[in-house]
Amino acid sequence: MGIEPQMPYIEQVKPTDTRTMELKQLKANLTLLVDKQGREYLFSYETLVAGYDCDANSDIENGYWYVSESYSNTTTRHIKSYLENLYVSDKTTKLLKIDAEIWQSSIM
Repeated sequence: MGIEPQMPYIEQVKPTDTRTMELKQLKANLTLLVDKQGREYLFSYETLVAGYDCDANSDIENGYWYVSESYSNTTTRHIKSYLENLYVSDKTTKLLKIDAEIWQSSIM
């Protein structure tokens, strides 16, 4: 029984803000991830399909976005439920699936 060696390549840091992201299970197969800046990422099953970017809120955009390409009926209901009446707003940004996939890979 000796002392366990310390891993020299792992930096031991105590963060001052331990809340980096909050995960909320909204329904079965519907999850909302919120980062500490207030950005929201909506996942239907394991796919990023909609969200909110507080930095994109302006006179011409409301900060909300969704993937405009076709999904299953369930995922489409998830998107519409999250966005409510913003789904048809001109201020809501429509993204391509490839853009959402790139965004998803950057937050994972």
